[in-house]
Amino acid sequence: MRILCCSTQAPLPPINGYRLQLIHLSSELARRHEVCALSFQAPDQDGEAPPGVELLRVRATTWTRSRRISAYARSLVDGQPRRAVRLGPPMAEAVRSLLAKQAFDVAHVTPGSLAGVATELGDLPKVLAPLDAWHLNLEADARVAPPYLRPFYRLEARRVRRFAARAYRAFQRVVVVSQADADALSELDSSLALEVIPNGVDSEHFAPNSQVAPESGQIVFTGGMGWAANVTAARSLALKVLPRVRARHPDAHLSLVGREPRPEVLALDRVEGVHVTGEVPDVRPWLWRAQVYACPMVSGTGIKNKLLEALACGSPCVATRLSCQGTELQHERDLLVADGRDATAEAIVRLLENPGLRGRLARAGREYVLERHSWASVAREFERVYAEAGAAA
Repeated sequence: MRILCCSTQAPLPPINGYRLQLIHLSSELARRHEVCALSFQAPDQDGEAPPGVELLRVRATTWTRSRRISAYARSLVDGQPRRAVRLGPPMAEAVRSLLAKQAFDVAHVTPGSLAGVATELGDLPKVLAPLDAWHLNLEADARVAPPYLRPFYRLEARRVRRFAARAYRAFQRVVVVSQADADALSELDSSLALEVIPNGVDSEHFAPNSQVAPESGQIVFTGGMGWAANVTAARSLALKVLPRVRARHPDAHLSLVGREPRPEVLALDRVEGVHVTGEVPDVRPWLWRAQVYACPMVSGTGIKNKLLEALACGSPCVATRLSCQGTELQHERDLLVADGRDATAEAIVRLLENPGLRGRLARAGREYVLERHSWASVAREFERVYAEAGAAA
């Protein structure tokens, strides 16, 4: 099978949640198929594509101030999201040029902001992988943005809703990573042929390390600290949960590990017992040293790769129910599930005080990831979806 993957970023490092799937899925698919990635390349990306993946770079528009104003005006007139206005036309031109020279069996388009390229793909079977419900992320951004920015986020969320309801239906299959995201998209258009395929984990890379001992009292939370949902979770952990934990365990301390921390997160470094690391070269040492990994998400969409990676590394975990969406994780079997600051603090204290429980959950959490979240199984699910898209085209 010849697979054309159109994406807003290239399958290259450095890793974030979106690139994680691009790199590992394309690598697995290239074992059995011809994969061509037609992608924009972000300024921070460099290196080589995964073995067997042909990478063709799309020339991005140089965004001068006048072009930004023009794109924003088009967004207002057309009612399209700004990312769709900015990225759609150059990708459409690249697709037209490529399909004039080469033939493919299926197109995989990701994320939802590129859905407008369906017109250029013609009769080619098409699979869209928005991965999550884009509008829910914008609504989460609006809740934590400065008051003067909230109307802009809400307006963009409305545009995304309209865009998704119109543009996604051109695809034979639409793939997201959790049932909650599928339900949110189904509310926009009940005719969408939705599939739920959770993300995988590189369990060889994210694995326990017996040479690194957990640090007494160490609580860790990881993630991109510029993302609104993570900012909310970090602030709750540092300002609401940690003081309750330290009232019973004065040596407890929290490390917030992740790139591009917003000012609100950087300010938490001044809170007693809190350390904000910023970007680190490798997140695994922090997971290995954690006596408790806390994932107190209360907003946001998609599957939480950071939680799966912590489980794969053998970190004993406390997470909210929302953090566990898209998984089959079970309370007391694989981790502790706790909602609200009091329950989260109590669960963290329980783990700090019980080494036997920490050990049991560490083993069970990794076993869960190995059984249910391998990239090989994710690739097989996408192969099934490609075949179904071809039959439906």
